[in-house]
Amino acid sequence: MQTTPAIPPRDSPQGASAPSIAPGLLDITEAAALACGRHLGRNDPERARVAATAAMLDALEELGVPSRVVLGPHDDEVLSHGTLVGGSGVVRFDLAVYPVEGAALVGGGLFGAMSVLVAVEPGAFPDLPAVWYMEKIVAGAEVRGGLNLDDPLQDNLRRVAFARNVRASDLTVAVVDLPRHQDLMREVSSAGARVVRLQGGEIAGALLAAADGTGVDALVGVSGMQETLISACAARALGGEMQARLWPRNEEERELAGDQLGRIFELSELTPDLVEAAVTGITDGPLLGAVWYGSHGSTTESLSMSTRSNTVRRIGSTHRRIG
Repeated sequence: MQTTPAIPPRDSPQGASAPSIAPGLLDITEAAALACGRHLGRNDPERARVAATAAMLDALEELGVPSRVVLGPHDDEVLSHGTLVGGSGVVRFDLAVYPVEGAALVGGGLFGAMSVLVAVEPGAFPDLPAVWYMEKIVAGAEVRGGLNLDDPLQDNLRRVAFARNVRASDLTVAVVDLPRHQDLMREVSSAGARVVRLQGGEIAGALLAAADGTGVDALVGVSGMQETLISACAARALGGEMQARLWPRNEEERELAGDQLGRIFELSELTPDLVEAAVTGITDGPLLGAVWYGSHGSTTESLSMSTRSNTVRRIGSTHRRIG
């Protein structure tokens, strides 16, 4: 593992012609999920997080594609910002890593934990002001062009309902159950929509809102910038819609936001055109099944997504135990 980046210019042929890394990403999230799933319900989220991170690092090194970590959990000291993985050489991909989103869910034996990995061309992630949080709204492909964070939430939900040819009372809106979201959940209810309270998992919630057939029509809330940008990549790969806006916590962050304060960022401004991503379920959920361990091996369920090929693949893998 190295810590000094060597990144080609954004417009260099190397960045433009990088081959697809999607199959390799899937191997990496599966490895992290398999390691993390062993800690299900043991009330030790830290061990679950450490196991997932170590497995993801090992798998990244084994892949052998020089890449740089750009986005990930703030408290991750192993796969921190600027870490180089995959051997020496010119960086071919920038990565957004989340070895386990929902370590507390794994420790508590709860639904919704997953492992997430995103790869883009070097330098392609947006450079936003250093504000900790962003507010966002995510919905499916039918709602493209129909969201506006400057409008009341009730109006946005009406447009989601219109795009889906249903009533507002038919909508199901996901919100992470946090103190800062209590008023937001009341707004959703006042609009007539139903509320799904997520115990954690901002990225997982965005996936539910952007994907078809999950039973979730939208996600609203305030989350960390890292999670927001990873959510944007997932939404883009799934063909969904999203808007976000900086959410400064104090005067210092308002100054950091500068002229970007109050600006609405469209999905195309939150993520590059070329996105490849893999997501593997760790605990059970409405989108992906849990890791399962048996006498002859284990199974995982994943999504492999690529805007390069405009594909979303649901993949069930069997990991045979040898010897």
